[in-house]
Amino acid sequence: MTSLFRALADFLEPTGLVWLLLSVWMGMTLRRRQWRALLLPGSAWLVLTLTAATALPHLLLAGLESRWPPVDVATLPECDAIIVLGGGLDPSRNEPAGLHLKGGADRLFTGLMLAKKGKGRLIVMGGGSSETTTGTESEADAAKLWVEAWQLSPVPVQSLGPCLDTHDEAVKVAALAVKHGWKRVALVTSAYHMTRARAVFEVAGTAVVPVPCNYLSATLRGQRANWVSVPNATSLTLFEAWMHEIVGWWAYRICGWV
Repeated sequence: MTSLFRALADFLEPTGLVWLLLSVWMGMTLRRRQWRALLLPGSAWLVLTLTAATALPHLLLAGLESRWPPVDVATLPECDAIIVLGGGLDPSRNEPAGLHLKGGADRLFTGLMLAKKGKGRLIVMGGGSSETTTGTESEADAAKLWVEAWQLSPVPVQSLGPCLDTHDEAVKVAALAVKHGWKRVALVTSAYHMTRARAVFEVAGTAVVPVPCNYLSATLRGQRANWVSVPNATSLTLFEAWMHEIVGWWAYRICGWV
């Protein structure tokens, strides 16, 4: 009974409810044999079903993540700096800690773990910016302040300031590498993002040691993905992450950044 009520509750959430409405729309259209009118709701129903109610998003994202299996930290070489790409938090004056952790927060904690293991002499925080009622706030600055306030890093922490995207982070790190004579840096980011991130950093002129983290697909998390499930927002989020990387890769190719 618990599983039944849970499934019914899932259908009342936006994703499941939209799927139900589309299903009813399709059923009414089929009953009236309005074949041409079926094209639009049928297409929408199929896309939503594949991306929100099947294992397809997990499989697609696993295709990106499997290129970067988990690393053995003990075997990683010592680097001049540990680069932690943004996407893990937002500055927040309302939170007691001064920041709001997001899905990519594993990047921050992986960077701190590498520092604890002696894999870099400096942590460099990347990230974007957000507009608040008090002005523009930087993700990298917020992370730096939080790490320093809690004395979580055995090495100095530096902020890249507001960055537009991964390419902007790569350009700023490349400038620091030239300035300080860095030979190689540890690059920390989500496994599904690592292919594009490593490519853009190397084209910018920085040699990197990839350290993937934040595995999202069921396959790389050692879990079983249900082939068919109640339509849910989690699957849509995974599909969005995969699509963002595919579109991002080709956009970077066109711009000559990878």
